[in-house]
Amino acid sequence: MKTTPKKIFIVDDNRFFLESLVFLLNRQNDMDVVGTHDRIQGVLERIEAVKPDVIILDMRLPDGDGIALLQEIKLHFDVPVIMLTMYEEHKERAVRAGAFAYLVKGEGLDRLYQLIRKAAEAFVNS
Repeated sequence: MKTTPKKIFIVDDNRFFLESLVFLLNRQNDMDVVGTHDRIQGVLERIEAVKPDVIILDMRLPDGDGIALLQEIKLHFDVPVIMLTMYEEHKERAVRAGAFAYLVKGEGLDRLYQLIRKAAEAFVNS
């Protein structure tokens, strides 16, 4: 039985990292990146348009704070958000704000794949 790929939306302003992550996630049989954005402005409309199963969100964006965006997302959508950032020090704040998980860039792709699958499953079963 073939399962429908998990739809992933990524918000990150580092173009190289973003393109690399899209490539790597799309190589997974059960994942499909359905959208990306590089800033806070306009992102809610894009999320609404593609209705992702999981959102991957950077902590620092050129026009604002990832945690403020996380709170906005949680207000409007019932979608798990995985914070993926270079900054270890914001984990507690992000989890309190509703992040499904907090991952520091470079922790390993397998961990990210595992968290995406877990988040999508939790979302489907909630």
